[in-house]
Amino acid sequence: MNTNKKLGAAVPLLLLAVLAVGMFGGAMALWWERLNVNVNVNTGTLDAQLSVEGSGDNEEALAVQAGEPDPTVKDVSNITCTLADDANSIDIVINNAYPGVTYYCNINLENTGTIPFKVYGTPTLEGNITTVMTSDSGFQNGTIVNGLQMHPGDVVYDTLAITLTNSAQENSVYTGHLNITVEQWNEFPTAPPS
Repeated sequence: MNTNKKLGAAVPLLLLAVLAVGMFGGAMALWWERLNVNVNVNTGTLDAQLSVEGSGDNEEALAVQAGEPDPTVKDVSNITCTLADDANSIDIVINNAYPGVTYYCNINLENTGTIPFKVYGTPTLEGNITTVMTSDSGFQNGTIVNGLQMHPGDVVYDTLAITLTNSAQENSVYTGHLNITVEQWNEFPTAPPS
């Protein structure tokens, strides 16, 4: 019976010891550390700019070809290509134009942003000028075309040429515009918003 009494007294002590170890072990499990991941996203820029390399016409060359002794006397029309301050547009004015003469403006397109882009759509002249232009008017070098990809710092050159047909009327004004649209390369050929 002594043994049972000793064992009976030991059971509560044993339970107390198990509880104490559990509490001590639980206190050890409270050690913890929180780790953080901070995220900063700095977006790039999509930016394109135009520039003008020069302009002119072929009046004198046509006069030489026709045997004119002084071809400068035939140089009576002119073209000016003026870059806007924001480098996003060029104003082209042709004065005293007449059929058969080709007027040209040499244009650069540059990726001045930080991400690659692609040209969306083939830029074509629109407006009533198209009713009096020859079919070979437009960009001549075939570089500024649909799908052209440009990386930051890339520059491409093309020549916009305009030649009037004999259907052009005297003392008239013809107008037109040409849009060059660029979009981020990885979204091509998704149509940009209107």
